[in-house]
Amino acid sequence: MNNLLLMLAIAALATFPIGVGADIPPAYTAIIEQSGTVVCSELPSVSCELSAVVWVRTGADGNGYLVFGNDKPPKSGKESSVFSMPYSGSVFQGSGTRSFYSFLPFSQASKFEAMSVAPDGHYVIAATAFDRYHEADSALDKFNMLISWPTADPQKAKIVSSSQRDGIESSRAIRGLLGKAIRKKFGEQADYFKLEGIALLPDNRIIFGIREIGLTYTAFDYHVTLIEGKYAIRNGEFILDEKAELEVIRDFSDAASIVGRKVGISSIEYDATKKQLYVLTTFENDEEKSVGAYLWVLPDNNGTLGSSLQLVRTSDGLPFELPHKAEGLTLLGDGRLFIVHDDDRNMTNVRFGGKNGGQLRARRLNEAPFDILKVCSAQNSLTCPVTID
Repeated sequence: MNNLLLMLAIAALATFPIGVGADIPPAYTAIIEQSGTVVCSELPSVSCELSAVVWVRTGADGNGYLVFGNDKPPKSGKESSVFSMPYSGSVFQGSGTRSFYSFLPFSQASKFEAMSVAPDGHYVIAATAFDRYHEADSALDKFNMLISWPTADPQKAKIVSSSQRDGIESSRAIRGLLGKAIRKKFGEQADYFKLEGIALLPDNRIIFGIREIGLTYTAFDYHVTLIEGKYAIRNGEFILDEKAELEVIRDFSDAASIVGRKVGISSIEYDATKKQLYVLTTFENDEEKSVGAYLWVLPDNNGTLGSSLQLVRTSDGLPFELPHKAEGLTLLGDGRLFIVHDDDRNMTNVRFGGKNGGQLRARRLNEAPFDILKVCSAQNSLTCPVTID
């Protein structure tokens, strides 16, 4: 009888794919504390497709502001794709005052896809998609930028690993390093890639999250791929260590087998307190005209990221799924996350308020949905309440 039980247990464990955690009972659960929309512009014709966010604290009392990145350009010279809004870390007012970063280098970059704040909170970085480039077309260089700035002074923002071509400053060198790492792992046919995540970790580690890899922008596969490098702060300037070769350290593209959908990475951020990396993935189903997102946790053990993603679930063990194309993630502390969604031009429904309360209406073109989540860990004996209204 004991041998039979052992065989059944082994068979059950074998059903879970290598590289993705089994999570039974759920190691991590989540609930929604608040939902709503961020108003990107007073102009109703501006497409608000937020794909990046970072929370910058300005004091020990929790005061600060959220910095957002829109992957669509502004329609007014007074506005920009990057802007900030005041936020104290509690309830967020998505129609609040916006401060636009309508100055260089932000005004020159196109298609922001990722942001992160350093573990010590002193520096912020923002990355574009790095998905468009041509040796004979310098106009595409604006899609290849990594920008850094001191948290207290975005006016001092600089382009990392900067070079100029036809008067356009960009991070073309970083694109070359990323491409080299991807081709080394996936072969010479992997000429096309798209970056959608970036995170700064302790020990001066930087992680790039790659969502798409393939021959071209029309012939690619979705990926959950992590590339690691090194960075430094020298004379008050953020430097990518180009002598430390970028390397693909994890590929979790088998995550699709646990959620039953093809997913690609859409954001990452590191929790220095809990020593773990949050990984956000999304799916797009053109036939069903549906989008959605899943959240995962990857432990960081002694400076080495784990080899098994842990899926965040509901209290009853089902995958915790957001009904939006979540693309930006930032930490609020105490297991709370702020997530922004890029539903493209789909006028998806948004519930304003708590999980089971508030008004339900279609978003407007100049709005982007957001959610504030509470993530709880069974390991730390933390339990999420069933609902927060």
